[in-house]
Amino acid sequence: MDKSGSIRQLKLLIRMALLSLTASSLLALPRFALMEDVSCSSCHSYQGGGGNRTSYGEEYARESLIMKDIVLPWENDDSEFPLYFGLDTRYQMIAQSDEDFRQFPMQFALYGGAEFGRLIAHAEISRISDEFRVTGALRYEGLPLESWVSLARELPVLGWRIDDHSVFTRGGNLTLQGLSHEGMPYTPFMEAPELVEMGSSPIPGLDFTLMAGTPFIDSNRALDANYFTAAKVSYSYSGNLLSAQLGLAYLDENQLINTAVASWGVSSHGLVWLGEWAQMNGWIQSEITNLATFHQLSYRLFLGLDIVGRYEFFDPDIDLSTGAIQRVSLGFEFFPVRGLEMKLSYRSSTLDLPDMQSDPESQILSQIHLYL
Repeated sequence: MDKSGSIRQLKLLIRMALLSLTASSLLALPRFALMEDVSCSSCHSYQGGGGNRTSYGEEYARESLIMKDIVLPWENDDSEFPLYFGLDTRYQMIAQSDEDFRQFPMQFALYGGAEFGRLIAHAEISRISDEFRVTGALRYEGLPLESWVSLARELPVLGWRIDDHSVFTRGGNLTLQGLSHEGMPYTPFMEAPELVEMGSSPIPGLDFTLMAGTPFIDSNRALDANYFTAAKVSYSYSGNLLSAQLGLAYLDENQLINTAVASWGVSSHGLVWLGEWAQMNGWIQSEITNLATFHQLSYRLFLGLDIVGRYEFFDPDIDLSTGAIQRVSLGFEFFPVRGLEMKLSYRSSTLDLPDMQSDPESQILSQIHLYL
């Protein structure tokens, strides 16, 4: 790279940093559940994470996440009103050495929820990439053996639910790096299916979930069958030195597409390792299996500031010699006050082809995440 190119990239980096520090937060970040030894549904209305924040989730943000708590004007600590409303929006900025600086609204969502004893409901209207999505669920938790049942319009959660829309193995690439398919088809751009979920926790730490619903990965290829089925089991452990969780899941759609997912996580004294391995057969092409995996390591430097590193890999046919892509990223997540998150990270993508080795493509990514 010549001197002028280096200067331009430095200016873009400075501009990105300034924009991040002058501008929004907390969606489903499973590392927090591991750190606190709770389930994602403890902080969110949706069982797999996401949806509006529960009262416990709001309290966790105040006491364990942000640098400084602020009282919102409409809040009343004495009120026990069972309804909740909120706003969730993201703004993203990307700098790349050979492209112009890009900035755009990434997501805008209005959500609401209610808790009436063991009956929990939530709904969300979101606008992503000029399209509107409506999701929601109604869940009842009063069944024997700590069981629950839910009717929902949501994407099923098979592994970790990480919803910052930039995870490469979730299809989080704005522009393709050289392959026709990059990442698994679990993006917020998809139409969520209607589904029924049943879950149980017969013993502490052990959770079973069964799911069935309308096709969502590739509904155009539906034949006689017109549904998907899925099952998930997870086990959580908590000790004096660490907390850990292991999950296994399997999904079959229309007997044409199937996927197997293994997810795991370990947390100890502010350090969290999340991992996931997923294989899907029949999505890109019949009898072809693709693979995606990621590892994320985070450390809490102090209350309100985490450093996060991530490695992601995708191969469309489980054969590295015919093309695969990997991405490495490192950055910070800053939570100055409740309702505000700012991210700044550097990431590099590399495409491996049989006849050539491409140069890494680097980007500087900034997100402003605001939720009320």
